[in-house]
Amino acid sequence: MSEDLAELIGIILGDGNLHKKYNLITIVGSLEDIHYYKNRVIPLIKSLFNINPKLRKRNDRNAYYIDFYSKDVMDFLVKVGLKREHKKSAGIPKIIKENDKLLIPLLRGLFDTDGCLKFSKQTRDYNYYPRIRLCFQDSPLIKDLKDVFKKINFNYGFNKDARFNTFYFEISGKSNLEKWMKLIGMNNPVHKSKYLFWKKFGYYIPRSTLKSRLKALNLNTSI
Repeated sequence: MSEDLAELIGIILGDGNLHKKYNLITIVGSLEDIHYYKNRVIPLIKSLFNINPKLRKRNDRNAYYIDFYSKDVMDFLVKVGLKREHKKSAGIPKIIKENDKLLIPLLRGLFDTDGCLKFSKQTRDYNYYPRIRLCFQDSPLIKDLKDVFKKINFNYGFNKDARFNTFYFEISGKSNLEKWMKLIGMNNPVHKSKYLFWKKFGYYIPRSTLKSRLKALNLNTSI
């Protein structure tokens, strides 16, 4: 069990799926995630398993997804502790829960795929107040994350979104965001560009695109 593998397991827990019947591993994300997939997720899979996953665009869902078939990898991931079932049975594998060093990369992979960074106005007329949010269906993963945040000393809010019957963690405030970046970090340029834009300008523009943020920062997707 390596830190890279722990990060990939976080990615799979976030936006991945182990097919219940076939030896198919799939990871699905938004159109802007293509840079994250090309620069981080695909190289990660190649280095860990010596497999070249396929990257496809799904026009019906406005999404990109990665998939590959492998009985050996499927058997290995199941042995590690992932489930070939619905997300409601998902949880952090025991081997990672027992190793504090592996919890950090797992959180990073989980946030990069299934998290979001938002900025609210609070009492001002522009969006400046950061909120890290992770949203899930009811599952063992929720209890596991509560234990993890307690272990690494992160204060968080926990609420239910009745509209979608989901639950979400929210870590708010500047000091918490800076702590997250120092301890956990982000590899997805969609999220990282939001942080860097806020860091430079002191605010965030809602519904801005990755392209527009990178242009304002004079950066490319390799951030």
